[in-house]
Amino acid sequence: MCSAFQLPSKALLLRGFSKPGLSSSYCTQRPALTTLPFRKSRLFMSEDGTRPPPEDSSFIDIDNMLPRFLPPLDSHDEHEPTPNASVIPLFPLGSTVYTLETEHTLNIFEPRYRAMYNDILFSGSRRFAVCCVDDEQRFSQVASVFYLKDLQEVSEQTGDQIKFICEHEVIGRINITKVLNPKAWEDRSTYLKVEFQDVEDEDEDQEQIRSAEEAVTESYQSLVDLQHELDENVKFTKESMNNFNISQDGGLWATISMWQIFQQQRLLSRQQEMQAEFQEKLLAYLMKSKDGLENGLPEVVDISELPEELQAEVRGLQARMNEDLAPLQTRDAMDLQILMETRRHSQRLLLLRAMVEKEKRRLETKKAVKMLFS
Repeated sequence: MCSAFQLPSKALLLRGFSKPGLSSSYCTQRPALTTLPFRKSRLFMSEDGTRPPPEDSSFIDIDNMLPRFLPPLDSHDEHEPTPNASVIPLFPLGSTVYTLETEHTLNIFEPRYRAMYNDILFSGSRRFAVCCVDDEQRFSQVASVFYLKDLQEVSEQTGDQIKFICEHEVIGRINITKVLNPKAWEDRSTYLKVEFQDVEDEDEDQEQIRSAEEAVTESYQSLVDLQHELDENVKFTKESMNNFNISQDGGLWATISMWQIFQQQRLLSRQQEMQAEFQEKLLAYLMKSKDGLENGLPEVVDISELPEELQAEVRGLQARMNEDLAPLQTRDAMDLQILMETRRHSQRLLLLRAMVEKEKRRLETKKAVKMLFS
């Protein structure tokens, strides 16, 4: 789906510079939202745990919605499995949201997860759950189900730094009802196990779905037009409309994955914009150095090797990026998690449209400001 984007040019990479949007040490498939926390969830839910529909069924204010999280774990609160309950291993992976029908590569090195893979292979299930974790170490109530497609033993090639390189597909969603061994999260003695219920979609009126699909398509088209009018650094290609698929038989999840990549690339582009002034000073310093002239500019720069003045600028830049970009990254992740929670296709369409409309409002504001000073 990356071919649906036009992206900005590549910037120098700074080693030792902690930025939002860096990939997880486990996941090598794509940029992941793992470095920043979710805000505390305060959304009121109905008694059966489902999200109440909005009063206006044609529009959702997604910024006022937050994902559901389990209570903080109590390491003393160990449980025996409930008779006949379904149990699955749990692999918490930061604040990354892994949406349905996507594929991911994980590097496995911790002893507890080496044991987990051995167990799911031995049992033949080849499945485990992946949840988000917020800043209070709470787990998202709805988790993705990973299916292990392929596993490579690489301990010999990596000096046992990495045991397995594993390929997965997200094949479903579960609602976590109980963490059986919460102490393991604290002492890392083994992997977590949880009781769960499958999250299945509800039947819906097809006319309502068609109406929602038309609204999303219209919003997406107008967003693409606006992106090109403003010549955004990261934008969907106009040709992407030809492949825009939000159907219930799998198309919507591919589009949601495309939107997630757009979120990540937009964040990286903003990081580059904020770094632009510092990049000029860094390039000037490197060009003056002997190595910079003789060997060409390095692709990666170690911050600790820079003069103190430039190191101070890097620290200030990092603080500004955390202040300006952290809320955006956190909100993007929450929007995706809310999409994963809903059990109705029409509701997911409304949520996706809300995300598209939010981006349109941002660009319309940018356009108005630009016209004001032109």
